[in-house]
Amino acid sequence: MQLPDLSLLVIMVVFWATYAVLRVFVFTPLGKILRDREDSAAASASALDAAVAREKETLAAVDQKLTGARRAAMSAREAGRQEASARRQAILDEARDRARAAADEYQRKLEAEAAGAREELRRGASAIAAEIAELALGRRVA
Repeated sequence: MQLPDLSLLVIMVVFWATYAVLRVFVFTPLGKILRDREDSAAASASALDAAVAREKETLAAVDQKLTGARRAAMSAREAGRQEASARRQAILDEARDRARAAADEYQRKLEAEAAGAREELRRGASAIAAEIAELALGRRVA
């Protein structure tokens, strides 16, 4: 009787021993490294999401402040325009009043001069009429 070939058994024992050694010294530490890397990536991703959310909140707050500042600037600009418009209108009204007063004064002076000229023409007309009468009659008219 021949002894059975035990090489298959030896190969199986060597295989399982190699597997056990590789499992303890390679697969388990490698798996741990990969899990740690995945956990780190997940933590980084959530930190990034939180940072993006904070950035959006900050941008929204800055945008709100900027909008408020724009509104304040626009209202200040509008108030300045209204003030300038009121000042311009007051200056125009004052200039119109002075122009009307000057025109009225010159109108009165002109009317006074015209009345004086009319009176002078009336007096002169009497003298001229007397001269014409003297020339026409050939003698002195009283």
